[in-house]
Amino acid sequence: MEIYAIDTTKPQAEEHYELLVHQVSLEKQHKLDRFLHREDALRGLYADVLLRWLACRQLKIPNVSLQFTYNAFGKPSLLNAPAFHFNVSHSGKWVVCAVDDHPLGIDIEQLRPIDFEVGRVCFSDTEYDALMRQEPESRLSYFYDLWTLKESFVKAEGQGLTLPLKSFSFELEAQSSIGFTTEGFTTEYCHFKQYELDPDYKMAVCAAHDDFAQEVQQVDINTLRLEVAALS
Repeated sequence: MEIYAIDTTKPQAEEHYELLVHQVSLEKQHKLDRFLHREDALRGLYADVLLRWLACRQLKIPNVSLQFTYNAFGKPSLLNAPAFHFNVSHSGKWVVCAVDDHPLGIDIEQLRPIDFEVGRVCFSDTEYDALMRQEPESRLSYFYDLWTLKESFVKAEGQGLTLPLKSFSFELEAQSSIGFTTEGFTTEYCHFKQYELDPDYKMAVCAAHDDFAQEVQQVDINTLRLEVAALS
């Protein structure tokens, strides 16, 4: 497994936008054009370009040869590359991508104020009770710990929100330990790891094995632009 990250607030991100936008599909270009906010377009572009760069490097094929498909729930995969699995997430200034030879899920979230009542809907009763037992100053951090872990699992499973969020639960009381239980179903995606990419963000990865990347590799935007152009 490898995990990569791009900081889209760096000046080079904006400078290279018009060059890199031609490296993605026309469908993606049209989607980017519809974003109302520039930062959304930047995150969307760099998520796509980062994935393409990684796929081209690992599969030794040109960018123009990449063809993506989607399952019934919208989870993407790469045609004719059954051993290349990936997942992308972005929030705030960060875009992250995890790649592996097995399916996986990744989620990153910027810590922003939130109404904790949301937890009644998206967390199990056990999770919500644990959240509300947290000290006020640590409750927001705990909320996003749970949120990113749950999102990473949903993305690994690839069933979208057809998988009820209350049907699985995390227990984070023990130091550096992640407890995980399911109700009414079994799953192979029962391994999790959290990463500290930025103090203002939470990030989690879910996989079917425990051979996680030791660190998140930050990608230099100038290098990305040059290499993607060469791989076209």
